[in-house]
Amino acid sequence: MQETQLDSRVLGAQAQTGETLEALTARKPTMIVFTRHLGCPFCREVLRILATRRAGIEATGIQLALVHMASEAQAAPFFASFGLGDLPRFADPRQQLYKAFGLQRMRWWEVFTPRFWLKGIAMTTRNGGGLPVGDVFQLAGAFVVFQGRIVQEIRTARSSDTLELPR
Repeated sequence: MQETQLDSRVLGAQAQTGETLEALTARKPTMIVFTRHLGCPFCREVLRILATRRAGIEATGIQLALVHMASEAQAAPFFASFGLGDLPRFADPRQQLYKAFGLQRMRWWEVFTPRFWLKGIAMTTRNGGGLPVGDVFQLAGAFVVFQGRIVQEIRTARSSDTLELPR
């Protein structure tokens, strides 16, 4: 993958800590995980996996950050319930960061596929579910950003895909 320099408007985004994306990624490589809507069972699965792999990821020198479509008041307890409450979080209800990173939205008819429903039922059984907070059609992704450049990306093609996070 060719490295992509991020726009200054994107790098100016502020986490709940007040730190900008630019400052955060200047220090060390940062894996920025973009979630689907907070009620999504697929989102919950990714966060469960991220929580179990966090120590291993951070041991490689990569720090973690999250992007979500909810308000900070909604996001704080949600991420804390996965043990990820201390991570920098970027609230993006207008999906400007999602668009800047090129994350797609699923098409409405994908909701009617057997794969979506079968995997969704399995994920809900394992991780629970909730009311949607954010765009239910927004797809997830993860990007490693260092010094304002995207150096690695992981994308989902369907809402029922699980992000292939490193171990």
